[in-house]
Amino acid sequence: MNKKVYIKRNRVKYLIEIWNRNRNVLKWNPNESDEHIQMKLEICKYLRKQGEEFYTETVFTGGKGRADIVSADRELIIEVVNSEKEKSIIEKQKKYPLPIIFVDANQEFKEELIL
Repeated sequence: MNKKVYIKRNRVKYLIEIWNRNRNVLKWNPNESDEHIQMKLEICKYLRKQGEEFYTETVFTGGKGRADIVSADRELIIEVVNSEKEKSIIEKQKKYPLPIIFVDANQEFKEELIL
């Protein structure tokens, strides 16, 4: 691993609650739709194949929210949305400590969705 990736991974790790630092593990909430879970799975599979480190159902320190997926190597949050309200999306953009991209759960996964 090169030094830049190591530094990014460390920066991201310290944004996450210590009890929630399970790398490269798919976690989901039982209230999530099948489409939501499937899209998270496809994204995580892609990240893993690329050799990237990720976290799911990530709880940030300081009460800054819970994200679907955090790509440590990209220092990026990936939120899978299904029926989320605009207000919730805006709140996440204000609260989360990293840039966010939103992916619609009701489509087929393509790597372009997270580039």
